[in-house]
Amino acid sequence: MQDIYDRKLSIYLTAGQDDEGKDIVKAKSFSNVRLDTTDEELSNFAEKYVALSSGTHTKSVVADYRML
Repeated sequence: MQDIYDRKLSIYLTAGQDDEGKDIVKAKSFSNVRLDTTDEELSNFAEKYVALSSGTHTKSVVADYRML
């Protein structure tokens, strides 16, 4: 397994519904996340961000980029 060279965190929120009843999903992405950040720290951050945001938390995604 190669070393991670970049990490990004994306948080998805449902902000309501449009006129047709479809969910309105908003995403917030954070680039250049410290490489030594643990999954627990990322989860705690996502929970705190969601608490400060309007909307319902849908999911959080962490993307690790590795050299091939």
